[in-house]
Amino acid sequence: MVWLIFEGKFEVKASGPEVWEFIIDPTKIGKCLPDLKNLEVQGEDRFVALVRVGVGPIKADFKFKIEVLEKTPINHARLKATGSGSGSSIILDTAIELTEITGGTQLSYRSDVKVGGIMAGLGQRVIKDTADKTISAVFDCVRNQLG
Repeated sequence: MVWLIFEGKFEVKASGPEVWEFIIDPTKIGKCLPDLKNLEVQGEDRFVALVRVGVGPIKADFKFKIEVLEKTPINHARLKATGSGSGSSIILDTAIELTEITGGTQLSYRSDVKVGGIMAGLGQRVIKDTADKTISAVFDCVRNQLG
C-alpha cells in the first residue's frame, strides 16, 4: 500500500457561490475528470464514476464510488472516493475549502490517498507524478469552465 498526501490551492475568477455550485454538482465537475467514461448520480451526495486510470505502464478502468461526507455551503466539502480496477485499489479522502478573495475565489484542497495492488508496486514517485498531472488538468478545466 502506498500512502500519499496532495494539497494545494488555486484561484478562480468566479464568485464563491458559482464555484461551490460547480464543484458540488457531479454532472458539472464530472466534465473536468480526465478520461471519465460514465457517471451515474445515485443521490444528492452519492455517485459512481467509471474512469480510465493510467499510472506508468498500467492503464485500467476504475469504478469509483464517491460520497460527499460533509458540506457547508459555500465554504467546505469533504468527499470520499473508493475505486478498484485491474488488481488495484485507490481510496481518496479529500477536503475542499473555498475562500472569497478580491477578483474571485480561492480553492484549497487536501487529499489523502491510498493506492494498493499492482499500481502500488509502481512506486510513490510514479504515482505522484501521474496524480499531479491529473490534479493540474482538473483545476485547469474548472478555471476554463468558470471563465
